[in-house]
Amino acid sequence: MNQWLRRALLLSGFVLIAAVAFLGARYWQSVQAQYTRIAPLAGCDLRTGPCRVALAGGSLTFAIVPQDIPLMQPLRLIVMAEGLGVRRAVVEVRGRDMNMGLNRSVLEPTADGRWEGETILPVCSQRRMEWEAAVRLDAGERYEVPFVFDTTRP
Repeated sequence: MNQWLRRALLLSGFVLIAAVAFLGARYWQSVQAQYTRIAPLAGCDLRTGPCRVALAGGSLTFAIVPQDIPLMQPLRLIVMAEGLGVRRAVVEVRGRDMNMGLNRSVLEPTADGRWEGETILPVCSQRRMEWEAAVRLDAGERYEVPFVFDTTRP
């Protein structure tokens, strides 16, 4: 086989692999994005206690412990799902006004619809930072329930 044909086949193989990887990534992103997003709960203050949201067939309660939500310290994320039959629970914490990188915690079931995990919030250059903890539930239906809170750098 001459060298020109060998190079053409090698280049075609690389292009084919790149195309398959691109299409696979696009498919994976589209599957990941299929959550019904619920509007943020008005009047919810995670610093005063858990917040509860009614969902079709049940309810979701979310809490962060400790309630003062310190930066650069372990935080316990607690989800209580009642009447939903949750198979998977994940919390993604996002900066609302600034990209703070990926902060995703896969929660583990503990007992009777209770799911728990841990995260650490980074220090931001802004003194006051507004965050969104998006609780993602896979319960037959896939829900994303956002809870807004803020932190203040000491």
